[in-house]
Amino acid sequence: MTEPASTDDPGVQWMLAFQAGDEDAFESIVAEYESLVFGILRRLLGPSGWVEEMAQETFVRLYRARDRYSPAGKLSTFLYRIAYNLALNRIRDEKRRPAGSLQMGPEGEEMVVSDTVERTAPEADAEHADWATLVEQGLAELPENQRAALVFQHYDGLDLTEIGEVLGISPKAAKSLLHRARENLRAYLQPYKDAEQD
Repeated sequence: MTEPASTDDPGVQWMLAFQAGDEDAFESIVAEYESLVFGILRRLLGPSGWVEEMAQETFVRLYRARDRYSPAGKLSTFLYRIAYNLALNRIRDEKRRPAGSLQMGPEGEEMVVSDTVERTAPEADAEHADWATLVEQGLAELPENQRAALVFQHYDGLDLTEIGEVLGISPKAAKSLLHRARENLRAYLQPYKDAEQD
């Protein structure tokens, strides 16, 4: 169920003004929501060079949606949906890339250079990494929809209805998704917790 449009939401007001021809209203949207969009993408994509490009594309898509935009909730929810879809497409594109790329060696021979990072034992990582880094690594290992649900709730404070709207699922399905995400993240972090206690 879509949340009702809020005329109190400044983003909706700016978007409606933009639809009516006020170009400055779009500048207000960018100024207000730029850090939110960057934050979403940073947490979904991790340390990626794509964050800035995807953030720009989020606003380009919002700009192009000018004529067909219909207020059906907060503008931030609309932006979350755009940013999430862009991040999801980028993640899927990266997964389709081969694990290594061919480069020429000094003798002209083909060499496979791996793009993957070698994992060390949890005991070694627990000694050198802080928990924030380990949680980030754990999030990166989750399926995209689980990662997004956790990010949206924990970092962005979205409720189940809002998470459902962004992901295109019911609030009940969002709750189930969050439960699975927490269980998977807990399982990822457990060896590091155990290693830290030894």
